[in-house]
Amino acid sequence: MMDANDQLIILDVREVSEYCDPPGHIPGALNYPWNSGVLLERYDELPQDREIVVVCRSGGRSHQAANFLDSQGFLYVYDMLGGMSAWEWETVECVDSDSDGVNDDLDNCPDDYNPSQADSDADGTGNACDLDCPNLDGLNPVNFMDFSILAENWLRTGPGLAGDLDMNEVVNANDLRILADYWLSSCYEE
Repeated sequence: MMDANDQLIILDVREVSEYCDPPGHIPGALNYPWNSGVLLERYDELPQDREIVVVCRSGGRSHQAANFLDSQGFLYVYDMLGGMSAWEWETVECVDSDSDGVNDDLDNCPDDYNPSQADSDADGTGNACDLDCPNLDGLNPVNFMDFSILAENWLRTGPGLAGDLDMNEVVNANDLRILADYWLSSCYEE
């Protein structure tokens, strides 16, 4: 299925420690633990019309999780028989190069701190490492005017705030760090 469908979602419902520790997980698998309730809380983040293969260690939790997804209207849910105990192919352990709490194989910006995985222009590259820099005043280079715009919204909350560069609906020190990374740079597209 993985070879035939590049849109296939592998959903690993083991706990984070199982997902990260040897032997690891299937490359690109999403981790939504079943026992700790993460899948129950966040299942609505998954597309209901894509094929999803649910995997755990041996098949018990994946069976419960697959039944749950079926009951929520997911159209193409498959339970991987035997789980990771039966998996014979490549696995990866968790690596978090930038220490942002997101494993490199799932991180949209693995070398730069971007814990929210914010991607303002939805191009698949996280804001922290996107070449389309946060030039808030639209003029080159990124300078004090951009910092002034960010400061006007400091610690305000809500969607669409100027200066909310990580798109977490609050302007804070992380946004300041992102903007500072572009200090005096000419990085916007002409």
